Amino acid sequence: MKELTPVSGEGGLGALRDILPDAPLQPALLEAMSEALQAAVLVYDRNDHLIFASRNVTNYLNLPTDTFRLGTRLRDILETAYAAGWRHLVPGQGNDETPTRDEWLTRQIAAHWRERFEMQVWEDGKRWTRYSKRRLASGFGFCIMTDVTDQKRREDQWRADVERVQLTEEILDNLAHPVFVQDRSLHVVAVNKIFCSTLSVGSEQALGSPLHDVFEHAVAERLLELSREVLETGVTASLALEMRVHGSALRMMRIHMQRVGKPGRYFLVSSLDDGGALADSGDGISGHSQAEALPSVMDADKEKAGGRLAGRKALVVSGEPAFEREMLDLLSLLGLDSCCVRNDDELEAFLDVARSVSVSIDLAIVDIRVDMQCLGLIQAQEIDYLTVEDGEEPSDLAFAILDRLTALQSDPAPVDDWEICTEDDPPVVVDSVQVIEKPQPPSRQSLILVAEDNEINQIVFSQILDGLGHAYRICADGEEVIAAWRDLNPALILMDVTLPIVNGFEAASRIRAAEDDTPARMPIIGVLPHAFDRDREACYAAGMDEVILKPLSPDVIEQVIQRHAPELARSAA
Repeated sequence: MKELTPVSGEGGLGALRDILPDAPLQPALLEAMSEALQAAVLVYDRNDHLIFASRNVTNYLNLPTDTFRLGTRLRDILETAYAAGWRHLVPGQGNDETPTRDEWLTRQIAAHWRERFEMQVWEDGKRWTRYSKRRLASGFGFCIMTDVTDQKRREDQWRADVERVQLTEEILDNLAHPVFVQDRSLHVVAVNKIFCSTLSVGSEQALGSPLHDVFEHAVAERLLELSREVLETGVTASLALEMRVHGSALRMMRIHMQRVGKPGRYFLVSSLDDGGALADSGDGISGHSQAEALPSVMDADKEKAGGRLAGRKALVVSGEPAFEREMLDLLSLLGLDSCCVRNDDELEAFLDVARSVSVSIDLAIVDIRVDMQCLGLIQAQEIDYLTVEDGEEPSDLAFAILDRLTALQSDPAPVDDWEICTEDDPPVVVDSVQVIEKPQPPSRQSLILVAEDNEINQIVFSQILDGLGHAYRICADGEEVIAAWRDLNPALILMDVTLPIVNGFEAASRIRAAEDDTPARMPIIGVLPHAFDRDREACYAAGMDEVILKPLSPDVIEQVIQRHAPELARSAA
Protein backbone atom coordinates (compact mmCIF):
# COMPACT_ATOMS: atom_id res chain seq x y z
CA MET A 1 0.00 0.00 0.00
CA LYS A 2 1.37 3.39 -0.96
CA GLU A 3 1.95 6.09 1.65
CA LEU A 4 0.99 9.66 0.75
CA THR A 5 4.02 11.80 1.49
CA PRO A 6 3.26 14.91 3.53
CA VAL A 7 3.89 18.19 1.75
CA SER A 8 6.09 20.72 3.54
CA GLY A 9 4.67 24.11 4.36
CA GLU A 10 1.12 23.68 3.14
CA GLY A 11 0.82 19.90 3.68
CA GLY A 12 0.50 17.44 6.53
CA LEU A 13 -1.13 18.20 9.86
CA GLY A 14 0.06 21.80 9.71
CA ALA A 15 -1.84 22.36 6.49
CA LEU A 16 -4.90 20.75 8.01
CA ARG A 17 -4.74 23.17 10.98
CA ASP A 18 -4.04 26.16 8.71
CA ILE A 19 -6.97 25.36 6.39
CA LEU A 20 -9.45 24.42 9.09
CA PRO A 21 -8.06 25.45 12.50
CA ASP A 22 -11.29 24.80 14.41
CA ALA A 23 -12.07 21.45 12.81
CA PRO A 24 -12.56 18.56 15.27
CA LEU A 25 -11.24 16.06 12.70
CA GLN A 26 -8.33 13.91 13.76
CA PRO A 27 -6.35 12.45 10.81
CA ALA A 28 -5.21 9.45 12.84
CA LEU A 29 -8.80 8.63 13.73
CA LEU A 30 -9.87 8.94 10.09
CA GLU A 31 -7.02 6.67 9.02
CA ALA A 32 -8.07 4.06 11.58
CA MET A 33 -11.66 4.32 10.40
CA SER A 34 -10.52 3.85 6.80
CA GLU A 35 -8.64 0.67 7.68
CA ALA A 36 -11.51 -0.66 9.77
CA LEU A 37 -13.98 -0.12 6.92
CA GLN A 38 -11.49 -1.42 4.35
CA ALA A 39 -12.25 1.70 2.35
CA ALA A 40 -10.46 4.75 1.00
CA VAL A 41 -11.61 8.14 2.35
CA LEU A 42 -11.37 11.69 0.99
CA VAL A 43 -12.47 14.70 3.08
CA TYR A 44 -12.84 18.21 1.65
CA ASP A 45 -14.04 21.48 3.19
CA ARG A 46 -16.77 23.95 2.23
CA ASN A 47 -14.43 25.45 -0.37
CA ASP A 48 -13.78 21.99 -1.89
CA HIS A 49 -10.15 21.94 -0.70
CA LEU A 50 -8.79 18.52 0.24
CA ILE A 51 -8.14 18.24 3.99
CA PHE A 52 -7.65 14.45 4.32
CA ALA A 53 -6.80 11.53 2.03
CA SER A 54 -6.33 8.02 3.42
CA ARG A 55 -3.14 6.18 2.55
CA ASN A 56 -4.95 3.60 0.36
CA VAL A 57 -6.74 6.12 -1.89
CA THR A 58 -4.40 5.39 -4.81
CA ASN A 59 -5.61 1.76 -4.74
CA TYR A 60 -8.97 3.07 -5.98
CA LEU A 61 -7.97 6.18 -7.94
CA ASN A 62 -4.92 5.27 -9.98
CA LEU A 63 -3.51 8.79 -10.02
CA PRO A 64 -0.13 10.25 -9.03
CA THR A 65 0.40 10.62 -5.30
CA ASP A 66 0.92 14.38 -5.63
CA THR A 67 -2.68 14.67 -6.82
CA PHE A 68 -3.83 14.21 -3.23
CA ARG A 69 -1.75 16.95 -1.56
CA LEU A 70 -3.65 18.53 1.28
CA GLY A 71 -5.17 21.77 0.13
CA THR A 72 -5.62 20.64 -3.49
CA ARG A 73 -8.89 21.74 -5.06
CA LEU A 74 -11.46 18.99 -5.71
CA ARG A 75 -11.84 20.31 -9.25
CA ASP A 76 -8.09 19.83 -9.88
CA ILE A 77 -8.31 16.22 -8.68
CA LEU A 78 -11.28 15.58 -11.00
CA GLU A 79 -9.47 17.20 -13.95
CA THR A 80 -6.53 14.86 -13.39
CA ALA A 81 -8.89 11.90 -13.15
CA TYR A 82 -10.62 12.88 -16.41
CA ALA A 83 -7.28 13.19 -18.19
CA ALA A 84 -6.35 9.71 -16.92
CA GLY A 85 -9.52 8.25 -18.47
CA TRP A 86 -11.71 8.04 -15.37
CA ARG A 87 -15.08 8.75 -17.08
CA HIS A 88 -17.66 6.88 -15.02
CA LEU A 89 -21.34 7.72 -15.20
CA VAL A 90 -22.92 10.43 -13.11
CA PRO A 91 -26.58 11.50 -12.81
CA GLY A 92 -28.06 12.79 -16.03
CA GLN A 93 -25.61 10.93 -18.28
CA GLY A 94 -26.84 8.07 -20.44
CA ASN A 95 -24.82 5.01 -21.36
CA ASP A 96 -24.45 6.19 -24.95
CA GLU A 97 -23.47 9.79 -24.14
CA THR A 98 -19.92 11.04 -24.57
CA PRO A 99 -19.82 14.21 -22.44
CA THR A 100 -17.29 16.91 -23.00
CA ARG A 101 -14.69 17.62 -20.36
CA ASP A 102 -16.56 20.63 -18.95
CA GLU A 103 -19.88 18.72 -18.89
CA TRP A 104 -18.30 15.80 -17.06
CA LEU A 105 -16.61 18.06 -14.49
CA THR A 106 -19.85 20.00 -13.88
CA ARG A 107 -21.82 16.84 -13.24
CA GLN A 108 -19.15 15.42 -10.94
CA ILE A 109 -18.97 18.62 -8.87
CA ALA A 110 -22.76 18.66 -8.65
CA ALA A 111 -22.75 15.05 -7.44
CA HIS A 112 -20.22 15.93 -4.73
CA TRP A 113 -22.42 18.77 -3.52
CA ARG A 114 -25.52 16.62 -3.18
CA GLU A 115 -26.42 15.75 0.38
CA ARG A 116 -26.24 12.02 -0.43
CA PHE A 117 -25.06 10.29 -3.61
CA GLU A 118 -23.91 6.73 -4.38
CA MET A 119 -22.91 4.81 -7.47
CA GLN A 120 -21.32 1.42 -8.22
CA VAL A 121 -18.83 1.06 -11.05
CA TRP A 122 -17.42 -2.02 -12.80
CA GLU A 123 -13.78 -1.01 -13.29
CA ASP A 124 -11.50 -2.60 -15.87
CA GLY A 125 -13.59 -5.76 -15.86
CA LYS A 126 -11.97 -6.73 -12.55
CA ARG A 127 -13.59 -4.94 -9.64
CA TRP A 128 -16.87 -3.42 -8.48
CA THR A 129 -16.33 -0.18 -6.53
CA ARG A 130 -18.96 1.74 -4.57
CA TYR A 131 -18.53 5.52 -4.36
CA SER A 132 -20.50 7.01 -1.44
CA LYS A 133 -20.54 10.80 -1.24
CA ARG A 134 -21.94 12.85 1.65
CA ARG A 135 -22.15 16.65 2.18
CA LEU A 136 -22.75 17.74 5.75
CA ALA A 137 -24.73 20.83 6.75
CA SER A 138 -21.44 22.46 7.83
CA GLY A 139 -20.15 22.14 4.25
CA PHE A 140 -17.66 19.36 4.87
CA GLY A 141 -17.75 16.64 2.20
CA PHE A 142 -16.77 12.96 2.33
CA CYS A 143 -16.11 10.49 -0.48
CA ILE A 144 -15.79 6.88 0.65
CA MET A 145 -14.59 4.26 -1.88
CA THR A 146 -15.24 0.56 -1.12
CA ASP A 147 -14.46 -2.65 -3.01
CA VAL A 148 -17.81 -4.48 -3.23
CA THR A 149 -16.80 -7.17 -5.74
CA ASP A 150 -17.45 -10.07 -3.34
CA GLN A 151 -20.75 -8.56 -2.26
CA LYS A 152 -21.86 -8.18 -5.88
CA ARG A 153 -20.93 -11.77 -6.60
CA ARG A 154 -22.92 -12.94 -3.60
CA GLU A 155 -25.89 -10.84 -4.73
CA ASP A 156 -25.64 -12.22 -8.28
CA GLN A 157 -25.41 -15.76 -6.93
CA TRP A 158 -28.37 -15.13 -4.65
CA ARG A 159 -30.43 -13.79 -7.56
CA ALA A 160 -29.41 -16.75 -9.70
CA ASP A 161 -30.40 -19.15 -6.91
CA VAL A 162 -33.75 -17.42 -6.49
CA GLU A 163 -34.38 -17.53 -10.24
CA ARG A 164 -33.39 -21.20 -10.31
CA VAL A 165 -35.76 -22.01 -7.46
CA GLN A 166 -38.57 -20.07 -9.12
CA LEU A 167 -37.87 -21.79 -12.42
CA THR A 168 -37.85 -25.20 -10.74
CA GLU A 169 -41.15 -24.48 -9.01
CA GLU A 170 -42.68 -23.33 -12.28
CA ILE A 171 -41.49 -26.45 -14.09
CA LEU A 172 -42.73 -28.74 -11.32
CA ASP A 173 -46.11 -27.04 -11.37
CA ASN A 174 -46.42 -27.70 -15.11
CA LEU A 175 -45.65 -31.42 -14.86
CA ALA A 176 -48.48 -33.84 -15.56
CA HIS A 177 -47.76 -36.04 -12.50
CA PRO A 178 -47.88 -35.26 -8.78
CA VAL A 179 -44.30 -34.79 -7.57
CA PHE A 180 -42.79 -34.29 -4.12
CA VAL A 181 -39.12 -33.91 -3.12
CA GLN A 182 -37.50 -34.93 0.17
CA ASP A 183 -34.19 -33.82 1.65
CA ARG A 184 -31.67 -35.97 3.54
CA SER A 185 -33.76 -35.77 6.71
CA LEU A 186 -36.73 -37.11 4.70
CA HIS A 187 -38.71 -33.89 5.09
CA VAL A 188 -40.73 -32.59 2.14
CA VAL A 189 -38.95 -29.61 0.59
CA ALA A 190 -40.85 -29.22 -2.71
CA VAL A 191 -44.26 -30.15 -4.13
CA ASN A 192 -46.11 -29.21 -7.29
CA LYS A 193 -49.68 -28.00 -7.65
CA ILE A 194 -51.10 -31.28 -8.92
CA PHE A 195 -49.63 -33.06 -5.88
CA CYS A 196 -51.43 -30.67 -3.53
CA SER A 197 -54.64 -31.13 -5.50
CA THR A 198 -54.36 -34.92 -5.60
CA LEU A 199 -53.57 -35.31 -1.90
CA SER A 200 -55.88 -32.45 -0.82
CA VAL A 201 -53.02 -30.80 1.09
CA GLY A 202 -51.81 -27.21 1.06
CA SER A 203 -48.26 -26.42 0.01
CA GLU A 204 -47.69 -24.51 3.28
CA GLN A 205 -48.68 -27.61 5.24
CA ALA A 206 -46.49 -29.93 3.15
CA LEU A 207 -43.26 -27.92 2.86
CA GLY A 208 -40.81 -28.64 5.65
CA SER A 209 -43.01 -31.39 7.07
CA PRO A 210 -42.27 -35.09 7.62
CA LEU A 211 -44.20 -37.61 5.55
CA HIS A 212 -46.59 -38.35 8.43
CA ASP A 213 -47.96 -34.80 8.15
CA VAL A 214 -48.70 -35.26 4.46
CA PHE A 215 -49.80 -38.90 4.09
CA GLU A 216 -51.87 -41.21 6.23
CA HIS A 217 -49.89 -43.15 8.83
CA ALA A 218 -49.73 -46.51 7.04
CA VAL A 219 -48.78 -44.91 3.73
CA ALA A 220 -46.16 -42.69 5.38
CA GLU A 221 -44.54 -45.69 7.08
CA ARG A 222 -44.18 -47.58 3.79
CA LEU A 223 -42.83 -44.49 2.05
CA LEU A 224 -40.29 -43.93 4.83
CA GLU A 225 -39.00 -47.48 4.41
CA LEU A 226 -38.62 -46.98 0.67
CA SER A 227 -37.06 -43.51 1.13
CA ARG A 228 -34.39 -44.81 3.49
CA GLU A 229 -33.55 -47.64 1.11
CA VAL A 230 -33.29 -45.38 -1.96
CA LEU A 231 -31.32 -42.71 -0.05
CA GLU A 232 -28.83 -45.32 1.17
CA THR A 233 -28.42 -47.41 -2.00
CA GLY A 234 -29.17 -44.91 -4.78
CA VAL A 235 -31.22 -47.56 -6.60
CA THR A 236 -34.41 -46.21 -8.18
CA ALA A 237 -37.47 -48.05 -6.87
CA SER A 238 -41.25 -48.07 -7.10
CA LEU A 239 -44.08 -48.87 -4.77
CA ALA A 240 -47.80 -49.42 -5.26
CA LEU A 241 -49.89 -48.20 -2.34
CA GLU A 242 -53.55 -47.64 -1.62
CA MET A 243 -54.11 -44.02 -0.61
CA ARG A 244 -56.90 -41.49 -0.42
CA VAL A 245 -57.03 -39.30 -3.54
CA HIS A 246 -58.92 -36.00 -3.79
CA GLY A 247 -60.32 -36.67 -0.33
CA SER A 248 -62.56 -39.48 -1.63
CA ALA A 249 -62.36 -43.27 -1.60
CA LEU A 250 -59.08 -45.18 -1.40
CA ARG A 251 -57.31 -45.69 -4.69
CA MET A 252 -54.21 -47.62 -5.77
CA MET A 253 -51.33 -45.28 -6.72
CA ARG A 254 -47.84 -46.11 -7.93
CA ILE A 255 -44.92 -44.10 -6.50
CA HIS A 256 -41.60 -43.91 -8.40
CA MET A 257 -38.69 -42.71 -6.27
CA GLN A 258 -35.11 -41.83 -7.28
CA ARG A 259 -32.08 -40.24 -5.64
CA VAL A 260 -30.50 -37.15 -7.20
CA GLY A 261 -27.71 -34.79 -6.22
CA LYS A 262 -24.18 -35.33 -4.95
CA PRO A 263 -22.80 -36.94 -1.78
CA GLY A 264 -23.63 -34.79 1.19
CA ARG A 265 -26.62 -33.14 -0.49
CA TYR A 266 -28.82 -35.91 -1.84
CA PHE A 267 -32.53 -35.39 -2.54
CA LEU A 268 -35.28 -37.91 -3.20
CA VAL A 269 -37.66 -37.12 -6.06
CA SER A 270 -40.92 -39.07 -6.10
CA SER A 271 -43.74 -39.02 -8.64
CA LEU A 272 -47.20 -40.53 -8.34
CA ASP A 273 -49.40 -42.00 -11.03
CA ASP A 274 -52.62 -43.94 -11.13
CA GLY A 275 -51.93 -47.60 -10.41
CA GLY A 276 -55.05 -48.70 -12.32
CA ALA A 277 -54.81 -52.43 -12.68
CA LEU A 278 -52.44 -52.57 -9.73
CA ALA A 279 -55.44 -52.45 -7.44
CA ASP A 280 -55.84 -56.21 -7.66
CA SER A 281 -52.21 -56.99 -6.93
CA GLY A 282 -52.49 -56.68 -3.17
CA ASP A 283 -49.37 -55.34 -1.54
CA GLY A 284 -47.09 -52.77 -3.13
CA ILE A 285 -44.53 -53.72 -5.74
CA SER A 286 -41.04 -52.34 -5.18
CA GLY A 287 -38.22 -51.90 -7.63
CA HIS A 288 -36.81 -55.24 -6.46
CA SER A 289 -40.05 -57.23 -6.91
CA GLN A 290 -40.02 -60.44 -8.90
CA ALA A 291 -41.98 -61.05 -12.08
CA GLU A 292 -44.24 -63.49 -10.20
CA ALA A 293 -46.01 -60.51 -8.62
CA LEU A 294 -47.28 -59.27 -11.99
CA PRO A 295 -50.09 -61.52 -13.31
CA SER A 296 -52.94 -59.42 -11.95
CA VAL A 297 -51.18 -56.26 -13.06
CA MET A 298 -50.97 -57.36 -16.68
CA ASP A 299 -54.36 -59.07 -17.15
CA ALA A 300 -56.21 -55.98 -18.27
CA ASP A 301 -53.54 -54.99 -20.78
CA LYS A 302 -53.29 -58.51 -22.18
CA GLU A 303 -57.04 -58.46 -22.77
CA LYS A 304 -56.73 -55.10 -24.53
CA ALA A 305 -54.12 -56.64 -26.82
CA GLY A 306 -56.94 -58.80 -28.18
CA GLY A 307 -54.82 -61.89 -28.62
CA ARG A 308 -52.23 -60.05 -30.71
CA LEU A 309 -49.41 -61.44 -28.55
CA ALA A 310 -50.16 -65.00 -29.64
CA GLY A 311 -47.22 -66.28 -31.64
CA ARG A 312 -44.96 -63.32 -30.84
CA LYS A 313 -41.34 -64.29 -30.24
CA ALA A 314 -38.92 -62.55 -27.89
CA LEU A 315 -35.21 -63.07 -27.41
CA VAL A 316 -33.37 -62.29 -24.17
CA VAL A 317 -29.70 -61.31 -24.52
CA SER A 318 -27.88 -61.49 -21.19
CA GLY A 319 -24.95 -63.20 -19.55
CA GLU A 320 -26.45 -62.88 -16.07
CA PRO A 321 -28.44 -65.96 -14.92
CA ALA A 322 -30.63 -63.97 -12.50
CA PHE A 323 -31.53 -61.41 -15.19
CA GLU A 324 -32.21 -64.24 -17.67
CA ARG A 325 -34.57 -66.06 -15.30
CA GLU A 326 -36.53 -62.91 -14.43
CA MET A 327 -36.96 -61.86 -18.06
CA LEU A 328 -37.98 -65.33 -19.23
CA ASP A 329 -40.55 -65.56 -16.42
CA LEU A 330 -41.92 -62.14 -17.33
CA LEU A 331 -42.18 -62.98 -21.03
CA SER A 332 -43.89 -66.25 -20.16
CA LEU A 333 -46.48 -64.37 -18.08
CA LEU A 334 -47.15 -62.15 -21.09
CA GLY A 335 -47.78 -65.22 -23.25
CA LEU A 336 -44.72 -64.80 -25.47
CA ASP A 337 -42.48 -67.50 -26.90
CA SER A 338 -39.00 -66.73 -25.63
CA CYS A 339 -35.47 -68.02 -25.23
CA CYS A 340 -32.08 -66.62 -24.20
CA VAL A 341 -28.55 -66.24 -25.58
CA ARG A 342 -25.59 -65.22 -23.47
CA ASN A 343 -23.00 -63.58 -25.73
CA ASP A 344 -22.37 -62.29 -29.23
CA ASP A 345 -21.23 -65.69 -30.57
CA GLU A 346 -24.44 -67.40 -29.42
CA LEU A 347 -26.51 -64.48 -30.71
CA GLU A 348 -24.90 -64.59 -34.15
CA ALA A 349 -25.42 -68.35 -34.43
CA PHE A 350 -29.01 -68.05 -33.23
CA LEU A 351 -29.86 -65.31 -35.73
CA ASP A 352 -28.28 -67.26 -38.59
CA VAL A 353 -30.36 -70.35 -37.80
CA ALA A 354 -33.53 -68.29 -37.29
CA ARG A 355 -33.02 -66.61 -40.65
CA SER A 356 -32.40 -69.91 -42.38
CA VAL A 357 -35.74 -71.31 -41.23
CA SER A 358 -37.65 -68.02 -41.71
CA VAL A 359 -38.36 -67.49 -38.02
CA SER A 360 -38.93 -63.82 -37.13
CA ILE A 361 -37.85 -62.32 -33.81
CA ASP A 362 -40.39 -59.66 -32.80
CA LEU A 363 -38.49 -58.15 -29.88
CA ALA A 364 -35.07 -58.48 -28.24
CA ILE A 365 -34.65 -57.73 -24.53
CA VAL A 366 -31.01 -56.69 -24.15
CA ASP A 367 -29.22 -56.53 -20.81
CA ILE A 368 -27.38 -53.20 -20.77
CA ARG A 369 -24.27 -55.00 -19.44
CA VAL A 370 -23.73 -57.21 -22.51
CA ASP A 371 -21.07 -56.51 -25.12
CA MET A 372 -22.08 -53.73 -27.50
CA GLN A 373 -21.43 -56.09 -30.41
CA CYS A 374 -24.72 -57.75 -29.51
CA LEU A 375 -26.56 -54.50 -30.18
CA GLY A 376 -24.77 -54.19 -33.50
CA LEU A 377 -25.90 -57.68 -34.55
CA ILE A 378 -29.50 -56.95 -33.56
CA GLN A 379 -29.53 -53.62 -35.38
CA ALA A 380 -28.02 -55.22 -38.47
CA GLN A 381 -30.97 -57.65 -38.56
CA GLU A 382 -33.41 -54.73 -38.04
CA ILE A 383 -34.88 -56.39 -34.96
CA ASP A 384 -36.76 -54.13 -32.58
CA TYR A 385 -35.20 -54.15 -29.11
CA LEU A 386 -35.32 -52.74 -25.60
CA THR A 387 -32.26 -52.19 -23.43
CA VAL A 388 -32.92 -52.98 -19.77
CA GLU A 389 -30.93 -52.12 -16.67
CA ASP A 390 -30.69 -54.46 -13.70
CA GLY A 391 -33.28 -53.61 -11.05
CA GLU A 392 -35.77 -52.04 -13.46
CA GLU A 393 -39.31 -52.51 -12.21
CA PRO A 394 -40.92 -55.55 -13.89
CA SER A 395 -44.34 -53.89 -14.11
CA ASP A 396 -42.93 -50.91 -16.04
CA LEU A 397 -40.97 -53.21 -18.31
CA ALA A 398 -44.04 -55.35 -18.92
CA PHE A 399 -46.09 -52.34 -19.95
CA ALA A 400 -43.29 -51.24 -22.29
CA ILE A 401 -43.15 -54.68 -23.91
CA LEU A 402 -46.93 -54.73 -24.36
CA ASP A 403 -46.91 -51.27 -25.89
CA ARG A 404 -44.08 -52.17 -28.24
CA LEU A 405 -45.53 -55.47 -29.44
CA THR A 406 -49.14 -54.34 -29.79
CA ALA A 407 -47.94 -51.36 -31.81
CA LEU A 408 -46.59 -53.65 -34.54
CA GLN A 409 -48.78 -53.50 -37.62
CA SER A 410 -49.01 -57.12 -38.67
CA ASP A 411 -50.75 -59.86 -36.69
CA PRO A 412 -48.70 -63.06 -37.07
CA ALA A 413 -50.63 -66.27 -37.47
CA PRO A 414 -50.30 -68.77 -34.60
CA VAL A 415 -47.58 -71.31 -35.19
CA ASP A 416 -46.42 -74.49 -33.59
CA ASP A 417 -43.81 -74.51 -30.87
CA TRP A 418 -40.35 -73.61 -32.09
CA GLU A 419 -36.92 -74.41 -30.78
CA ILE A 420 -33.47 -73.51 -32.01
CA CYS A 421 -30.35 -75.03 -30.48
CA THR A 422 -27.06 -73.14 -30.34
CA GLU A 423 -25.00 -76.07 -29.00
CA ASP A 424 -22.50 -78.03 -31.05
CA ASP A 425 -25.19 -80.42 -32.31
CA PRO A 426 -27.04 -79.48 -35.51
CA PRO A 427 -30.15 -77.42 -34.86
CA VAL A 428 -33.42 -79.34 -34.65
CA VAL A 429 -36.44 -77.51 -36.01
CA VAL A 430 -40.04 -78.69 -35.71
CA ASP A 431 -41.31 -79.76 -39.14
CA SER A 432 -44.53 -77.81 -38.93
CA VAL A 433 -42.89 -74.36 -38.66
CA GLN A 434 -44.99 -71.94 -40.67
CA VAL A 435 -43.34 -69.04 -42.47
CA ILE A 436 -44.48 -65.75 -41.01
CA GLU A 437 -44.32 -62.42 -42.76
CA LYS A 438 -41.76 -60.42 -40.82
CA PRO A 439 -43.18 -57.24 -39.27
CA GLN A 440 -41.33 -54.01 -39.95
CA PRO A 441 -39.79 -52.79 -36.68
CA PRO A 442 -38.82 -49.19 -36.14
CA SER A 443 -35.54 -48.26 -37.82
CA ARG A 444 -34.27 -46.82 -34.51
CA GLN A 445 -34.57 -47.81 -30.91
CA SER A 446 -37.39 -46.04 -29.09
CA LEU A 447 -34.92 -44.24 -26.86
CA ILE A 448 -34.42 -40.50 -26.35
CA LEU A 449 -30.91 -39.33 -25.52
CA VAL A 450 -30.84 -36.32 -23.17
CA ALA A 451 -27.66 -34.26 -22.87
CA GLU A 452 -27.95 -32.26 -19.63
CA ASP A 453 -25.46 -31.68 -16.79
CA ASN A 454 -27.67 -29.62 -14.45
CA GLU A 455 -29.19 -31.87 -11.77
CA ILE A 456 -32.47 -29.96 -11.52
CA ASN A 457 -32.95 -30.00 -15.29
CA GLN A 458 -32.19 -33.73 -15.27
CA ILE A 459 -35.12 -34.17 -12.89
CA VAL A 460 -37.32 -32.09 -15.19
CA PHE A 461 -36.40 -34.16 -18.25
CA SER A 462 -36.97 -37.39 -16.30
CA GLN A 463 -40.42 -36.36 -15.11
CA ILE A 464 -41.53 -35.10 -18.51
CA LEU A 465 -40.32 -38.13 -20.47
CA ASP A 466 -41.66 -40.53 -17.84
CA GLY A 467 -45.03 -38.78 -18.09
CA LEU A 468 -45.00 -39.02 -21.89
CA GLY A 469 -44.13 -42.73 -21.73
CA HIS A 470 -40.72 -42.60 -23.43
CA ALA A 471 -37.53 -44.46 -22.57
CA TYR A 472 -34.53 -42.18 -22.19
CA ARG A 473 -30.88 -42.01 -21.21
CA ILE A 474 -29.32 -38.91 -19.59
CA CYS A 475 -25.70 -37.94 -20.32
CA ALA A 476 -23.87 -35.28 -18.30
CA ASP A 477 -21.15 -34.26 -20.75
CA GLY A 478 -20.51 -34.03 -24.48
CA GLU A 479 -18.12 -36.98 -24.71
CA GLU A 480 -20.69 -39.22 -23.04
CA VAL A 481 -23.35 -38.03 -25.50
CA ILE A 482 -21.24 -38.91 -28.52
CA ALA A 483 -20.41 -42.37 -27.11
CA ALA A 484 -24.07 -43.06 -26.27
CA TRP A 485 -25.13 -41.98 -29.77
CA ARG A 486 -22.76 -44.53 -31.29
CA ASP A 487 -23.75 -47.35 -28.93
CA LEU A 488 -27.50 -46.86 -28.48
CA ASN A 489 -28.65 -45.41 -31.82
CA PRO A 490 -31.39 -43.28 -30.19
CA ALA A 491 -34.45 -41.92 -31.96
CA LEU A 492 -33.80 -38.32 -30.89
CA ILE A 493 -31.20 -36.22 -29.04
CA LEU A 494 -32.17 -33.31 -26.76
CA MET A 495 -28.89 -31.37 -26.59
CA ASP A 496 -28.14 -28.80 -23.88
CA VAL A 497 -25.44 -26.48 -25.25
CA THR A 498 -23.65 -25.72 -21.95
CA LEU A 499 -22.11 -29.14 -21.35
CA PRO A 500 -18.73 -29.76 -19.65
CA ILE A 501 -15.72 -31.34 -21.42
CA VAL A 502 -17.32 -31.03 -24.87
CA ASN A 503 -20.13 -28.48 -25.23
CA GLY A 504 -23.36 -29.15 -27.09
CA PHE A 505 -22.32 -27.28 -30.23
CA GLU A 506 -19.16 -29.34 -30.68
CA ALA A 507 -20.92 -32.60 -29.78
CA ALA A 508 -23.55 -31.97 -32.48
CA SER A 509 -20.86 -31.09 -35.03
CA ARG A 510 -18.93 -34.28 -34.29
CA ILE A 511 -22.08 -36.39 -34.60
CA ARG A 512 -22.88 -34.77 -37.95
CA ALA A 513 -19.31 -35.39 -39.15
CA ALA A 514 -19.50 -39.04 -38.14
CA GLU A 515 -22.89 -39.58 -39.81
CA ASP A 516 -21.21 -40.10 -43.16
CA ASP A 517 -20.86 -43.74 -42.10
CA THR A 518 -24.53 -44.12 -41.08
CA PRO A 519 -27.60 -44.46 -43.30
CA ALA A 520 -29.88 -41.97 -41.52
CA ARG A 521 -29.65 -38.46 -40.06
CA MET A 522 -30.07 -38.23 -36.29
CA PRO A 523 -32.58 -35.54 -35.16
CA ILE A 524 -30.74 -33.21 -32.75
CA ILE A 525 -32.73 -30.57 -30.84
CA GLY A 526 -30.81 -27.74 -29.20
CA VAL A 527 -31.95 -26.72 -25.69
CA LEU A 528 -31.09 -23.11 -24.83
CA PRO A 529 -31.42 -21.23 -21.53
CA HIS A 530 -31.84 -17.86 -23.31
CA ALA A 531 -33.33 -16.72 -26.63
CA PHE A 532 -30.14 -15.10 -27.95
CA ASP A 533 -29.90 -14.98 -31.74
CA ARG A 534 -26.19 -15.82 -31.70
CA ASP A 535 -26.89 -19.04 -29.76
CA ARG A 536 -29.67 -20.04 -32.17
CA GLU A 537 -27.38 -19.45 -35.13
CA ALA A 538 -24.62 -21.47 -33.47
CA CYS A 539 -27.06 -24.37 -32.95
CA TYR A 540 -28.06 -24.46 -36.61
CA ALA A 541 -24.45 -24.02 -37.70
CA ALA A 542 -23.53 -27.09 -35.62
CA GLY A 543 -26.16 -29.13 -37.50
CA MET A 544 -29.05 -29.09 -35.03
CA ASP A 545 -32.54 -29.43 -36.51
CA GLU A 546 -34.50 -27.22 -34.11
CA VAL A 547 -34.06 -25.10 -30.99
CA ILE A 548 -36.28 -25.02 -27.88
CA LEU A 549 -35.98 -22.85 -24.79
CA LYS A 550 -35.96 -23.49 -21.08
CA PRO A 551 -38.10 -23.73 -19.00
CA LEU A 552 -39.39 -26.87 -20.69
CA SER A 553 -42.93 -28.18 -20.63
CA PRO A 554 -44.43 -31.56 -21.59
CA ASP A 555 -46.28 -29.95 -24.51
CA VAL A 556 -43.09 -28.57 -26.04
CA ILE A 557 -41.24 -31.89 -25.72
CA GLU A 558 -44.20 -33.84 -27.09
CA GLN A 559 -44.49 -31.55 -30.14
CA VAL A 560 -40.77 -31.89 -30.85
CA ILE A 561 -41.02 -35.68 -30.72
CA GLN A 562 -44.04 -35.65 -33.05
CA ARG A 563 -42.18 -33.49 -35.58
CA HIS A 564 -38.85 -35.30 -35.58
CA ALA A 565 -39.62 -38.85 -34.38
CA PRO A 566 -43.26 -39.58 -35.37
CA GLU A 567 -42.82 -43.35 -35.00
CA LEU A 568 -41.71 -42.83 -31.41
CA ALA A 569 -44.70 -40.57 -30.74
CA ARG A 570 -47.12 -43.18 -32.16
CA SER A 571 -45.52 -45.92 -30.08
CA ALA A 572 -45.93 -43.91 -26.87
CA ALA A 573 -49.53 -43.08 -27.75
